[in-house]
Amino acid sequence: MKKLKLVFSLSLLPMLIIIKNIEVGNPFVEKYYSDFFYLLISEKLRLMTGWISIPIGDLLYLFMIISLIYFIFLRIKSSKNILLNLGSSAFVFIFLFYVLWGFNYKRIPIKDHLEISGDFEKNELITFTENLIDTINKKHVFLFKNDSIRPINEYSFKHNVEISKNNLNKIEEKIPIIKSDYKNVSVKKSLFSLPLTYMGFSGYINPFTNEANINYKIPSTSLIFVINHEIAHQLGIASEKDANFISYLMLISSEDEYLKYCGQSYALRLCLNELSKLDYEKYKYLLQRVNKGIIKDYVEINKFWKNYEGKIEEVSKKSYEIYLKHNNIQSGIKNYNESISLILKYKFQANE
Repeated sequence: MKKLKLVFSLSLLPMLIIIKNIEVGNPFVEKYYSDFFYLLISEKLRLMTGWISIPIGDLLYLFMIISLIYFIFLRIKSSKNILLNLGSSAFVFIFLFYVLWGFNYKRIPIKDHLEISGDFEKNELITFTENLIDTINKKHVFLFKNDSIRPINEYSFKHNVEISKNNLNKIEEKIPIIKSDYKNVSVKKSLFSLPLTYMGFSGYINPFTNEANINYKIPSTSLIFVINHEIAHQLGIASEKDANFISYLMLISSEDEYLKYCGQSYALRLCLNELSKLDYEKYKYLLQRVNKGIIKDYVEINKFWKNYEGKIEEVSKKSYEIYLKHNNIQSGIKNYNESISLILKYKFQANE
C-alpha cells in the first residue's frame, strides 16, 4: 500500500501538467469522452444516486473532509507519511474528478458548435433589450395580473425539476450536442444550502455522483434557472457561460409561460447590467420602462445575496476563480455573465 501511495504521489505533478496542456476544443475529447464515455458513465452514476432523496455527494464530501482530518492530521504523526497521504489522496481525487466529469472543460465550446464569432455591438444590445422589455412586461402582467406585483415561483421543488427535464427535447435541434434522452434524474436540495449561501453559490454538480445539488435557500424566482443550469452541467457542459446559455434556451423554449418568463428575466438582468457599463444614460432610460414588479424581484435577489457577503464568500470566490482559470476558463468568475454574448449573437444570427 505504501509503494502504491508513493507511485500516486509521484504521479500527481505529471498528471496535472498533462491535463493542463490538453487544449480546449480538443476533438478527441469531444468525440470519445464528452459525446460517448461521459454520457455512459454519468447516466450510470445518476441511476445509482437518483432514486435516493438525500444528496449522496454532500455526504461523500463530508466523509472525505472528516477522513482527511482524522487520517492525515490526527492518526499519522510522521510528516513524511502526511505528505505521502496528501499526495496519494490528491492524485486519486483529481484523477476521478477528470475521468468522471472534468474533461468536459476540454470539449469544443458551444460558440464553435454554433459557429458564433465576434462580440455583440452596442446597438444590438440596445435593440435586444428594448424588445425584451416589451415582451417580459406583457408576460409579467399576464402571469401576475399587476405590473407592480413581485413575481413568485409557486411550483414545488419536484415540479421545478420535472418541467426542467421536459425542456431538453425542445432545444436538441438547435444545439445538437445537447441530448434530449436525459435519463435518471438526480437533482436534489443540498444539505449544505446554508454554507453554499455564505459562499455565494446557488448550487453545484457533484462530479463523483453526477448529482445536481441545489441551494434551496435562494430566492424562489432564481430556483428554476439554477436547476436548468445544473442539468446543463450534468449533460457535460462544463463552462459556466455555456451552462447559463443552455439554461436560458431551455427556459425560453418551454411551453410553460412561467419558465419562459424566468429565461427572459435572466436575459434582461444581464442586458441591463451590460448596458449600464456601455451607456449609462440609455440604461437609466430603459430601466424606467421595466415593470415595477420585475424591478422589485431584482432588488430582492440582490438584497438576499448582500445579507450573506463576507470573508467566507470572498475566500470561496477567489478559490473558485483559481479553479476555473486552471481549467482554461481565463475570465474566471466573470465567465458566468459572459453568456450575454452568446445569447445576443445567437439571437441575431438565428433571426429569432
